[in-house]
Amino acid sequence: MTKAIKWLDHNLEEFLLTLLLLAMAVIMGVQVFSRFALKASLSWTEELTRYLFIWSGFLSVSYCSKRCISIKIEQFVARFSRRTKAVIKLVNHTIELAFFFYMIPFAFSYMMSAVESGQVSPALGIPMYYIQAAPLVSFILVAFRIIQRWIIELKVSLGKKVYDPAHPERNTPESFIEAGQPVSAADAGKE
Repeated sequence: MTKAIKWLDHNLEEFLLTLLLLAMAVIMGVQVFSRFALKASLSWTEELTRYLFIWSGFLSVSYCSKRCISIKIEQFVARFSRRTKAVIKLVNHTIELAFFFYMIPFAFSYMMSAVESGQVSPALGIPMYYIQAAPLVSFILVAFRIIQRWIIELKVSLGKKVYDPAHPERNTPESFIEAGQPVSAADAGKE
């Protein structure tokens, strides 16, 4: 069970985004084949691809948060020591967390309005709350990822060695061993 949870922690967003991308590619491939080879257009393919794209867009926010690749000003923060950078990032993560906690009730309300209206998509006839659940799921997942990042930055700001999958340049051989990760020659020299 712990292996499955650890795998999900490390790969959930990547797995879902890859699955959504493959599904969109296959669906659009079917549409192209149908349009050019069979001379018939399928009405549901564009709608389904649009909904999958919406989900992938919202899930990518969580992926970016997990990997620390969101938009930020690195030049200013890069001038400081490792511990000072961590304190600045703690403040940043706290603001981000407050924003997503603020947005979760609005996303829930948005989804519930679709549940109550009973609205369905035109071509597929699927309930629209499946699509409108994307912001809610994404914001909850982002909040979870920000909390994970916040804990890592807190440990770094306190001067502790910590395994940080988003910042391999921070990882020391000791932190890899503590985290149960294999130490490679390239990672051993980084600090």
